[in-house]
Amino acid sequence: MYMYKRFLALALFFLAGTLCFGQAGALRDYIGLIKINYHSDVIAYMGKFKERFEKRGYTNAAKAIDNYLKGLSGSGFVYVAADGTCYVLTNEHVVTQSEALSITFEKQDGSKTVYERLKVLFVDEEKDLAILVFDAGVKPFTQSLTFSTTAVDEGTDVFAAGFPGLGNTAIWQFSRGTVSNAAARIPKDNINDETIGPYIQHTAQVDPGSSGGPLLTAATGARTGYTVAGINTLSVRRRQATNYAIPINQVRAFIDTALSKEPANDRELIARKIDDFIKGLKANKAVYDHIAKFISNTCTASNAEFAISELLDKAPRSVLEDIGNTFASDPVQGMNAAVAWNIENSMRTKSGTLKINLDSLERNDKGDFNVIFNVNDTLVKSEWVKEYGVFRMDTFGTITGDKDLLAEKQKKKDMDKNLKTDYDFAVSASYAYVLNHGSAIHVATRILNPFTVGADLFYGLGADEYFHIGTNVGYAHPIRLNSFALTPFGEAGVSYVTSKSTGSLMDLSDNIGFGFAIPVTLKAGLMFTSAAVPGLFGHLFYEHNIILFEDKNKSIKNHGIIGVGIGYGFNFGF
Repeated sequence: MYMYKRFLALALFFLAGTLCFGQAGALRDYIGLIKINYHSDVIAYMGKFKERFEKRGYTNAAKAIDNYLKGLSGSGFVYVAADGTCYVLTNEHVVTQSEALSITFEKQDGSKTVYERLKVLFVDEEKDLAILVFDAGVKPFTQSLTFSTTAVDEGTDVFAAGFPGLGNTAIWQFSRGTVSNAAARIPKDNINDETIGPYIQHTAQVDPGSSGGPLLTAATGARTGYTVAGINTLSVRRRQATNYAIPINQVRAFIDTALSKEPANDRELIARKIDDFIKGLKANKAVYDHIAKFISNTCTASNAEFAISELLDKAPRSVLEDIGNTFASDPVQGMNAAVAWNIENSMRTKSGTLKINLDSLERNDKGDFNVIFNVNDTLVKSEWVKEYGVFRMDTFGTITGDKDLLAEKQKKKDMDKNLKTDYDFAVSASYAYVLNHGSAIHVATRILNPFTVGADLFYGLGADEYFHIGTNVGYAHPIRLNSFALTPFGEAGVSYVTSKSTGSLMDLSDNIGFGFAIPVTLKAGLMFTSAAVPGLFGHLFYEHNIILFEDKNKSIKNHGIIGVGIGYGFNFGF
């Protein structure tokens, strides 16, 4: 009898294990891998950035962008509403910056079912929740995972399911742990004591890519053997096995809001959003990370290229390092931060002051809102659009706007870059007329940055055999006028001058004296440069020579030189 009971107990144990394994396998029918297809503007810009890296030999960076453009991934699971409509629940941070999404369900035998063109229906940024809807009313499911009806307690066994990455491949993972804090409240940031939550803190293994997957508890009465206790959202990397999930009661409330038939009070929603926006701008620190949370996907995508160009040209090193680190881990979030920095930079005075208040808020013809801010006593108009049920900033003054405006700004920036007025080294050739001596060829070298240092050589074309070589220093002041520039300059120097009438260098037959003259030279002129051909310039000048030491025959008198010519300047980047 004893042996019979032992045999029965073992049989029940193995049967339970087999059923549990089968039930865990059944979870795969409802938990999928979410792949992100980025906004077309993001793809276009990142493609350009990849090309720049490749041309400069940064192959690893180019490869990282290439992998990124293939689409990030996260996890999500099916929810079927009472009316039979099928949805997918996940984290908001999984789908941010997406234009379209897909979800793949993979069975244990490796077979896959893919659903394309999922759309984001609604998000809650604060709770980090998102709900997606299948394309064109597709209803591939009749039932979904069962939600838990009771809150978990500390010490409860929990299970995390999803598709974390292994290299560049996402693979199914089902892990077990326990609840270590049933109502954890964690710091919102490192600035003050404000906390967010409560979350379920647990030890079940989650990794990048697990975000959006369910946190489960075992339940014998449930169809798959598990019920959803929450949604995994983040993990603390500097602590062992410290992971957080959004409790199921908050998920239920989110679903009710997202699927509510009651029309949203848009004015109340945007008023609250604007209030939060202004409040964060009054912090005594850099606020671009705060601004980034309020920018629309379209705003980031269409402004990123220009914003990063401005960032590289104007931002201090500390900002470049901070946003550079963000870009390295998440290029899209890095672009978002770059656009936000440009907005912040436009709002601050030279002293760094940023005072902002709401001036007016009105609905426009498109159904969006025009919001006018008073920024340091200047009115700035912005447009806020509803994106996934959340109002976000689409334009801000002339800093962010439509593609035509940005294209014009980029064109002006490129033109300004091509309009070179300072040179590390320049050479020129001119026709010159030397008063009292006739025509001459003139060649010169210069450094213009903006102080000038250079050398001139004149060689006469007539029988007088005029020869003039000298060195000059001076100053040039460029006046930039859209696509071209005028650069007046002035110089002073000393020269060595000879001609046929000066005699030999040291001719002592008649009287002692030099066979050359040394004048002080004073030169003024004007350079013309164009953005059409970077580096090329034309110039005209007048040089007056005042004889300091005469030649022995006193044949070289004070004289002027008029010249006109062209040149080319080089910038070596040091």
